[in-house]
Amino acid sequence: MNIVLKKTFSILLILLFITNLKAQETIKKYADSKISTVTYKMSHPMHDWEGVNKNVKAVIIKNKDGKIDKVAVALKIIDFDSKNANRDSHAVEILDAIKYPAVTFVSSKITEIDNNIKVSGILTFHNVKKSITIPVIRKVKGEKEFYSGMFEIDMTEYNIKRPSLMSVPADKIIKISFFVVF
Repeated sequence: MNIVLKKTFSILLILLFITNLKAQETIKKYADSKISTVTYKMSHPMHDWEGVNKNVKAVIIKNKDGKIDKVAVALKIIDFDSKNANRDSHAVEILDAIKYPAVTFVSSKITEIDNNIKVSGILTFHNVKKSITIPVIRKVKGEKEFYSGMFEIDMTEYNIKRPSLMSVPADKIIKISFFVVF
């Protein structure tokens, strides 16, 4: 694992640990990286494409009542695979993945109503921090918990130059979907 990503993920875990020192009987669950995925979708007038990250690093911390207190996610840019090596290399270049190798999210507020959850927090992408709220659906089967959802981000708000083909830029909206299993 990249040293910068290890440090970023370690800092996220430490931050979550420190904020929960007072809470007793908390439960930490880590994402099952064998089946969890985060997918981005982008559009250009000539074609659409998507990239999938199958190396999802995520943790949830629940309180003694079983409610989620905190969520943290870290994804390496280089782990997104669009099935086109040239496109992936260009994405690494556009996103300055050497300088900013990870996308992270740390929750600040979680609202649960049955299996519908709203998670608010800070998304850090391309070294820009923005407050976002993500709708999440939870399903439980036995000991496993399945979390899924979709949201959109505007890459220009994260100081990212839109990729172009034949001098025509791609749409500025990136559609993100996730399926994370704990």
